[in-house]
Amino acid sequence: MSTTIHETTTPISPAAYTMREARSATREQWNGWLQGAPGGGHIYQSHEWGEFKRTIGWRPIRLLLECDNAIVGAGQFLAWSTPGVPGCLLYCTKGPWLPWDDEQAVRTFFAGVRTVARRENAHTVKIEPEVLEEQTAVKAVLTDIGFEKFRWDLQFKTTMLVDLTPSEEELLAAMKSKTRYNTRLGAKKGVRIVEDNSLEAREEFHTMMELTAQRDGFFKRPHNYLFACWQAMYDADRAHLFFAVHEEQKLAGILIFTFGHKYWYTVGASTDEKRNLMPTYQLQWEVVRWAKEQGITFYDMVAIPNPENLNEEDSMYGLYRFKAGFGGRVAEFVGCLDLPVASLRAAAWNRVEPLYYRAYKRLKHDVYY
Repeated sequence: MSTTIHETTTPISPAAYTMREARSATREQWNGWLQGAPGGGHIYQSHEWGEFKRTIGWRPIRLLLECDNAIVGAGQFLAWSTPGVPGCLLYCTKGPWLPWDDEQAVRTFFAGVRTVARRENAHTVKIEPEVLEEQTAVKAVLTDIGFEKFRWDLQFKTTMLVDLTPSEEELLAAMKSKTRYNTRLGAKKGVRIVEDNSLEAREEFHTMMELTAQRDGFFKRPHNYLFACWQAMYDADRAHLFFAVHEEQKLAGILIFTFGHKYWYTVGASTDEKRNLMPTYQLQWEVVRWAKEQGITFYDMVAIPNPENLNEEDSMYGLYRFKAGFGGRVAEFVGCLDLPVASLRAAAWNRVEPLYYRAYKRLKHDVYY
């Protein structure tokens, strides 16, 4: 795949690095460039995710960092008009993907982002890079550029990452003994794992999600949002739905998204039936095995509470203990950062947004991000 951009726009920066917009990029081109960026990108930075969000009022703007005509970074920003405050915000969900250890690259990219933001009449740029909290030098550069911590983390900033390159035997050995035992229990009792992506299966899974949300106190987005999102991912061959089944009864399900060499635990759900068979453990393990067969080498379990602030009384402790049992490593990212571009309007939106967010969630039973 070619790594050059067929655009006629003048590069924004005259330095060795240049940043430019890829307005005419096809899905295959953008996803290829994103996968080739440092770290390999994220499903929420994919072309198909941007096009899905376009259907609900967010407009994707795709930016590329180049050096010597080679693409070395990418970021998909979503523009959204802010109610009550003129202009828009630009939101880079789980991105951008840059050579973070190169300060010149980072500064050049965000200098270009500022130019695009002003063109779009944006007052705020919001990013969620997978920069680790421990990367203090990168954090210092972002602070110097003008980024500041947003009041909320829109995506979980702490996750569990599992390297899938070891053999199955090595992955099992890395698990906690109770987890390893539970992954095998269901199979001995006749539980089998199936992939079923039919509309009927998705409805069954949604019903399972509603039960899980009520039982465990989790927020669940509305049916119409979820099904539109899932369909967009299915159309791009990014979504896969698996179930643990016992005697023709679906006990638990997991929906994953894939992109390049990665997959994400998007959502899991279970019924209250036959929980003694530990179907969620077997389900996780068999999906790991499936992913390895597809050549996937990286598993992001997506969301855990910060272990440093966790105790057994915490409502999220069970989720943490479940995910930690699979032998992954904890990664804490810097979370959501804001760059005010038009300071007065950015400050106005910062004051207005908490009120708008609460009202929107109360009326729509959803969030707008």
